[in-house]
Amino acid sequence: MSVLTLVACSSPERDAAAFAADPEAAVRTVADCEAGARRSDCEAAREGLAEARRQKRMDSYARTFGEP
Repeated sequence: MSVLTLVACSSPERDAAAFAADPEAAVRTVADCEAGARRSDCEAAREGLAEARRQKRMDSYARTFGEP
């Protein structure tokens, strides 16, 4: 019974797009993974964080130089 409770309380696994939309969660998850946490969404968090950072750079570029 306690195993079912633990599974029910755990957060759902997120994909890279979900982490890209929530970069703060991606930063926390990547930090946990780098600290040794064994999570199934570590790679998705890394990919999502990279995408969020890429989007931030593109937004900055667009504000500076205008849309291509």
